[in-house]
Amino acid sequence: MGISREEACHNLLFATCFNTFGGMKIFFPNILKWIGNAGPDLHRSLAKEIRWVIKSNGGELSLGAMDQMPLMKSVVYEAFRIEPPVPAQYAKAKVDLLIESHDAVFEVKKGEMLFGYQPFATKDPIIFERAEEFVPERFMGVEGEKLLKHVFWSNGPETEHPTVENKQCAGKEFVVLISRLFVVELFRRYDTFEIEVGTSTLGAAITIKSLNKTSF
Repeated sequence: MGISREEACHNLLFATCFNTFGGMKIFFPNILKWIGNAGPDLHRSLAKEIRWVIKSNGGELSLGAMDQMPLMKSVVYEAFRIEPPVPAQYAKAKVDLLIESHDAVFEVKKGEMLFGYQPFATKDPIIFERAEEFVPERFMGVEGEKLLKHVFWSNGPETEHPTVENKQCAGKEFVVLISRLFVVELFRRYDTFEIEVGTSTLGAAITIKSLNKTSF
């Protein structure tokens, strides 16, 4: 495209990090809210899993080690499901198309503006049992992983990837990575914590009331 390699790299980094930063400003407080409100039983389970896996990998934290933490991964996905950081999307239809729900079909003409509100899908009670509840283990196991195709926080299914042909978040993979890392580092250091939840212009405002340092 006639630009230097250095400028191209800067553009790629900007696209990844800007998208990620915007989402994290909202999502990190939200994930603290859901995990904090879930209580000490979940906290202990996360701490045990995370510390055991790290110990089993020679005391080193790596991408491979994080992939061996099914509860941690499920908790992160569940936070994305129940409260997507950017819940609203829009786009113009490029062609005539039909959009199907469980019980109806909607005709859309080329050029019409579409608006989507993710929680309509991610809290669909036909797809998700206890759809309005935070269920930490929801995405664990074979059957749980099948539900990931219905998680749309990135403006596309969690099982797909951003390309130049779709509108999926350019920072998707990076967002998932640092969200997992955030949870892992939290429970490497602390057994449990208590929070107070308020409101802000961007998601939740979290005040940490207490932290119990690691005891095992």
